[in-house]
Amino acid sequence: MASSCVDVYVKLPNGKAIESQLLPSDTVRLIAEKVAISEHVPVSRVRLKYQGKVVNKLKTIGFLGICAETILKAEILCPKDISLEIRTQDGGSTTIVARTTDTVGDLGRVIEDLTGIGLDKQALKFSGTQLKEHGSLLCDEGLTDGSVVTVVVATNDAPADKDGTGTQEDNEHIKQSLCSSFNVSGRHVDVVFCFDTTGSMASCLAAVRAKLRESCQRLLRDIPNMRIGIIAHGDYCDQHTYVVRHVDLTNDVDVLVDFANNVPSTGGGDSPEAYEWALRRAHTLDWSESSAKALVMIGDEVPHPPSYTDQGVFWMDELDVLIGMGIKVYGVRALESTSSEPFYLEMAERSGGYYLRLQNLSLITDMFLAVCYRESDSNQLEAFVAEVEQEGRMTENTKHFLDALEKTSDKTGPKDRPSTDTTRRYVKQPWWDPTLDQPSDNHQYVYDVTSDKWSERRRQYQTAASSATPVTHSMTLRREPVNKSLLRRVLSVLRIRRSR
Repeated sequence: MASSCVDVYVKLPNGKAIESQLLPSDTVRLIAEKVAISEHVPVSRVRLKYQGKVVNKLKTIGFLGICAETILKAEILCPKDISLEIRTQDGGSTTIVARTTDTVGDLGRVIEDLTGIGLDKQALKFSGTQLKEHGSLLCDEGLTDGSVVTVVVATNDAPADKDGTGTQEDNEHIKQSLCSSFNVSGRHVDVVFCFDTTGSMASCLAAVRAKLRESCQRLLRDIPNMRIGIIAHGDYCDQHTYVVRHVDLTNDVDVLVDFANNVPSTGGGDSPEAYEWALRRAHTLDWSESSAKALVMIGDEVPHPPSYTDQGVFWMDELDVLIGMGIKVYGVRALESTSSEPFYLEMAERSGGYYLRLQNLSLITDMFLAVCYRESDSNQLEAFVAEVEQEGRMTENTKHFLDALEKTSDKTGPKDRPSTDTTRRYVKQPWWDPTLDQPSDNHQYVYDVTSDKWSERRRQYQTAASSATPVTHSMTLRREPVNKSLLRRVLSVLRIRRSR
């Protein structure tokens, strides 16, 4: 008789995987408990995701549609204390301290003790949305330090549908969820900022550090369903520092600030830079399937041609993958470089994103906020533009990129890849057109998948040559003791032969 068990695989934070055999009637909590034992943490600190979505631990395997050989991703959360303002219908307000790993049910029990409103009578609302999943973590619901939760007394007199589809209140909640899937302002928003940290662009990272905490706190307050990620990259010659480093999409401000404050600048050598590898790394981030997704590429140079490394990475191929994932790209050309403009224009136009110019890196914070508001809701962007004007921060460069973001009528989605036989944009360079690239087995850099490290191929040959050099030198410099009598006889024979 065939087993009804389902094989579920969980990828752990260290890259290893564990397997669980579960029945469709088992809850996801059983998987979380197994991960907790493996990682030596409480089960409350385990978050499970499937295709970027957080999985509710109280739901059953069958209810969630988890099938054989499904792969889940496990994250270990670091609990943090947050202050929440609890408001009641009578105008009362109380501030409490909760933890990010507390559940909505935990919060409800605290509110029950404070207000006397029973858990079954509560309707908790945050940012206009009702918190209905008692097993959901506060951090997964978007609650952060300073969030406001409103408590209303729920009415239980709504009759259930005769066909068993649920109460009118439940159906209204489902209707709101369905509507939000077609409305960017109601969906989750994932934005990743990718910074070139080489040479003159290193000051970009310094500008980000200055106001990152303040900016993230503001964004997560204004856009509760938002996650932010950061990619920092240099060039392949920076392998001893890093070629690419990143922090995955998160709503944890401390994690973002810690990464930005500790990631170093890179040298970069000369142009081009490793933009193509940064685009490939962006594929691997924890993008949510149903979110509005944007990658903001900030730089001043162009990518390498495919032959530069043994991986044959071509930036247009990497861009196509991102477009297929539903990710639009903001191409941000920094400083005064003009030769790189086609690269940033093409990324933006083909992905349905935006092309922006950032001549003054000190304005990057305003650009950071504007892009996020644009992805969330055009009304929020309009309010931000009004704020910038009111506070006298509207410089010529600021106006340029804000005007570009406000122009939405010509955004019709991703465009086709350019071709050399059309009138579209074309650059006669191997980084743009692979047919101009000279294929060679002698790539400049080679990649080790196991260690995630790059190495310079020329240096490998130099090392091999230098290892033979000491042997040659030692043979040349080694001298045997001189036999003087033998030397005199040889010279004598030579003189005799010469005299003949």
